[in-house]
Amino acid sequence: MKPKLPLNNLNTFTTAAELNSFQAAAESLHVTPSAVSHQIRNLEGLLGYELFERLDKRVRLTPRGERLFADLRMPFREVHKAIENAQQCYNKNGLSLSVAPAFATRWLLPRLDGFYAQHPEINLSLTATSDMVNFQRDPVDAAIRLGNGQWPGTVAIKLFDMQLVTVCLPEFLAKQGGTLIPEQLAQMPLVINTSIKGAWESWFASAGVSLSQPLRGMSVQNASQTLEAIQTGEMVGLIDRPFIEKELNSGQLALTSEHSHDGGRAYYLVISKDSLNKSSLQSFRDWLLKLC
Repeated sequence: MKPKLPLNNLNTFTTAAELNSFQAAAESLHVTPSAVSHQIRNLEGLLGYELFERLDKRVRLTPRGERLFADLRMPFREVHKAIENAQQCYNKNGLSLSVAPAFATRWLLPRLDGFYAQHPEINLSLTATSDMVNFQRDPVDAAIRLGNGQWPGTVAIKLFDMQLVTVCLPEFLAKQGGTLIPEQLAQMPLVINTSIKGAWESWFASAGVSLSQPLRGMSVQNASQTLEAIQTGEMVGLIDRPFIEKELNSGQLALTSEHSHDGGRAYYLVISKDSLNKSSLQSFRDWLLKLC
């Protein structure tokens, strides 16, 4: 019965034979020299003969080792080339994107089927996080963020303005007579999203309301928790209108008024300068801008 030779052992052998060194092979393969030596010994044990002469600081192929290397050199080069081509293709068509959680779940994800239909060749990797991206450190091509568009060392493309509106359950609004003017809201318990500092104060100022006392209510950490708090009953929340169009259209949520406020902020596609010419990113940018 012919021995089965592990491909990993054979790959290690061809690398060591190419470099005439177990140490150099270990560095190339990102393993330890002892791991290389162990794999070569295992292969020699299966074959029943030595492949290398162990010299002082290097190794040299034995005659049988030379014959095996001659047979394996080109096939393994072809395999390595195929792997390299596959990785280059993936990197070319790959796109890594960091998105704020609310934007990802309530705006982007429901629309992504349209992007995949137009660009099935693009491998999109999406990370939903509020953490700011460091393009020098994080393996990310672009991010979608809320702000003023000023992020040093990046290119920021405006998508749309923030549209903060006041919402509650329809039943609660009906109890209030079907409407709640801003002056009334200032006296009520509110859902306060701490991730957008000063949002309520800014919204009241834009509505012409001067606050005579601190706001009261429930503090939450994000838009998703704002919606959960509203569902508990008699509370009003402040949230981006683009994120709740489905609920407004279906009657699950109601606007207390039509007044909206952008807070001087907008959503931007923030691009690393190193990724500007990446074709997959250009395709995503063009698709995104058509939606906005």
